[in-house]
Amino acid sequence: MTKKLNDFNVKRNWKEAIVFYLAYLLLGLLISFLIGAIFGIVNPEFTDEMAITLGKIVGTIYYIIIYFSIYIKKKMDSFKYILIGILSAILNVFTGLIFSLIFVAYLTTKDSEIETAE
Repeated sequence: MTKKLNDFNVKRNWKEAIVFYLAYLLLGLLISFLIGAIFGIVNPEFTDEMAITLGKIVGTIYYIIIYFSIYIKKKMDSFKYILIGILSAILNVFTGLIFSLIFVAYLTTKDSEIETAE
């Protein structure tokens, strides 16, 4: 089930999508934690409000990279999926990775345009 976890071109079933979601959620949280820890060590005046803002920025950038990497890797050509990606990136600012990565996991269950064109 964890095979090809970083192959974004694979069509996943719902169980594999859940494993993908959990793995990339943990990875995103780890990245945010490490960046926050580095900023906290470098700048001792780093406050909780700054950490929350930094977490939102890092989480949104992380989400955008993963979502559009899958979109490009699957060679999708649909304005609908671009719109979903942008709207869920905005949602990510308010709710965090927990909700927005659901859209990424959903996108992994879609067929690649390469497979459907042949």
